[in-house]
Amino acid sequence: MLFLIVFYLFLPFTLVTAVRIPYINNTALYPAYPSNHTLLINGTCEYCLCISPLSYSALNCFSNNTCQLFLTFPSNYQIQQTPGTRLYFPRQSFPNPSQCCMPNTTYLLNKLKNVSKISVQVPSPRDAVIDNYGYLVTVEANQNQLDRFDPNNLTRINQISVPSSAQYTITYFQGAYYIAPYYYPMTVISSENLTVLGNISTSIYGIRGIIFLNNGQTMVVAACDSNSLGFLTRTNLSSIGYTLAFNQSTTFSCPHGMWRVNDSFFYVTSYKSNSLYSFRATSTSKSWNETFVFQTLITNGIGSATRVTIDECGRFWFAFESDTILIYDQQGNPLGNWTIPNSAIFDIKIMGNYLMYFTDSNNRTMRVDPQIQCPF
Repeated sequence: MLFLIVFYLFLPFTLVTAVRIPYINNTALYPAYPSNHTLLINGTCEYCLCISPLSYSALNCFSNNTCQLFLTFPSNYQIQQTPGTRLYFPRQSFPNPSQCCMPNTTYLLNKLKNVSKISVQVPSPRDAVIDNYGYLVTVEANQNQLDRFDPNNLTRINQISVPSSAQYTITYFQGAYYIAPYYYPMTVISSENLTVLGNISTSIYGIRGIIFLNNGQTMVVAACDSNSLGFLTRTNLSSIGYTLAFNQSTTFSCPHGMWRVNDSFFYVTSYKSNSLYSFRATSTSKSWNETFVFQTLITNGIGSATRVTIDECGRFWFAFESDTILIYDQQGNPLGNWTIPNSAIFDIKIMGNYLMYFTDSNNRTMRVDPQIQCPF
């Protein structure tokens, strides 16, 4: 966050009614929790700026003539690249570094360990996904079913069959579920009416993870069996279609869990070596720089790194398809662990206030709510 504060000193300015207002192009401020703000629809940037000088601390001006005005800076926030958006600072002041909700890992783990869990039986669930309706969604690897659950009590809302077999991963993006079986093609299903929107055929098989970059123009998949990442380009804007642009081999075996940071940086776990790697975009369109990040303390035979989740404090939460979750800081230092007896945690979804969802390879999906209120 220090980088952002220093960067602000060199921002360009907009002149509005003789007030010089600093701004950042293609950037928006997003609060981590609900905060007081004013939303103006069908208002140009100029209109929003005319009413905002000295009244608002920050202003997001979106490309659809919508403005989001913050009276005060949220204590917990992210500043993200958002094409076509401009972030203004009408008071010519800048936010303090974002404060995460629960920096004390020991205290957080004690809260989590002492709370009751809600669980529902689900045969061999894979990823834990939250869609645009707020439903918890997963796919059954062996039964080839897509399940949607009420996020509060895990009552099953829908269950539909998915074409092909051995569904290994599911993700949600812009109104659709993307489901990859062991063998291609990938199935795309609408979250609105659960109809099949299309099938994505590639030569890649054994896909274990999927992320999207550049507003969906690029799909990246982790191919465990071929020790590679596949980069696919969207070919159809009116319907969903992707073609393989290129493959990039990894130096590690079985790339598995993926975590997108931004359009030019993401993490991948090694299922076999239980380690973490990062990938950063280069000036070459068909290559990414791979970097070893750190090795976890889980040894082979005890578990395998299925998924990694990064919380708002920047902590890495690793699931190993075992009963123990390991937590690390950004430098790879262990911060703690959490054992959930009789489980084999495959994926972790961390929501606001540290409400969490888990998929358990021992045929369960779970919900844990420590009743934390953020910000304090």
